[in-house]
Amino acid sequence: MRNGKFTPRRGFTPPDNTPYRYRDGSRMDASPGYHPHVSTRFRNWGAGAPAAIAKRELPELYRDRSECCGCTACAAACPRDAIAMESDEEGFAYPVVDAALCIRCRRCMDVCVFKAALVERWHQGVRK
Repeated sequence: MRNGKFTPRRGFTPPDNTPYRYRDGSRMDASPGYHPHVSTRFRNWGAGAPAAIAKRELPELYRDRSECCGCTACAAACPRDAIAMESDEEGFAYPVVDAALCIRCRRCMDVCVFKAALVERWHQGVRK
């Protein structure tokens, strides 16, 4: 960073955030510069899903980037291949959910060992 402006290292191309949205439908910042994503990213937001599926919420795989270790368990568990691991602004792989393919079965949420460990640690802290 020089003069308060983001200067990418040579050969680095920041990802295009234009196709992504957050679970609430808000768009990601696609303006030039460094804008790391905050939570789970979704593609094909607003694509027509059958009414029975659209009633259920899309899975929020992580609310904060620190809640994901990039292990790909969620992508492997998805029966519709609706989850792809994509590099973020810093080169780390995070899951991106294709909202058009997701059937909201939540297998991705159930298989996440990392999130289960975070929840268990939180519950232990509450009990003390």
